Amino acid sequence: MSLSVCTDISASDWLVGQDMPWYQLSVKGPVGFPAYARLRFLPDAPFEGQKTTDVGFVDSWYEDNTESEQFTVVLEILSHYTSTPDNCYFCLWDGWGCEVIGDDVPMVKIPNRDYWLFRGALTDWKDWGRDAQFSPRGASGADPAFIWPSDHAWCVANDIDPDFAVIGGPAEAIELLIADPRIDAVAVAPYAATDPDRYF
Repeated sequence: MSLSVCTDISASDWLVGQDMPWYQLSVKGPVGFPAYARLRFLPDAPFEGQKTTDVGFVDSWYEDNTESEQFTVVLEILSHYTSTPDNCYFCLWDGWGCEVIGDDVPMVKIPNRDYWLFRGALTDWKDWGRDAQFSPRGASGADPAFIWPSDHAWCVANDIDPDFAVIGGPAEAIELLIADPRIDAVAVAPYAATDPDRYF
C-alpha cells in the first residue's frame, strides 16, 4: 500500500484553524494535548547561546539513529494510542521540490508553509504514492511536516527549520517515547497559543 493524495483537505481544518502564530503551529503543533515530547535529531547545544551547528561534531548515536529511523519507532508506539491507525493524515511540505500531478489537488496552507495532504495507514508513513494521476515526484527523502490520526488522539509536528520534532498526545504515550532508548525524546511542558514566541 501507499499514501494517497487528498483532493478533499477538510481533514486539516482542525489544524489550520488553530489560533496561533504560524511559526508556533509549524514547530510545536496544535495545543490541547495532555503531554508533549521533543524528538531530537541532533544533540542540544552544550551551553546557552551556542548553536548546534557550532558544536563541531554530531554524536555517533545520531548517525546510527537517523531522523527516519526515529520516526519509525515513534509511529510504532503511537499506533497503539489511536483507534484509527489505518486512517491517518500526513502533510508533505511543497518545498522539498516535489510535484503532485493534477490541477485539482488543493493544498493545506498556513502562512509561509504550503503542504499536500495525504491519507493512509501509519505503516505507510513515507510511501508518498505511485498513483498515475497524483504522484509526488522527488519526495523519496522527505519526512512529513505533520502526522495525525483521524481521531486526533495525537499529532506530530516536524517543521523544516529546527533540529527536532514535537509530539503531543496522551501522557502514557509520551512517557513511553521518552523512556525508549531507540529514540532521543525529552519531555516539554504543554503550551498555550498565547505563550511567548520561542522554541522549546
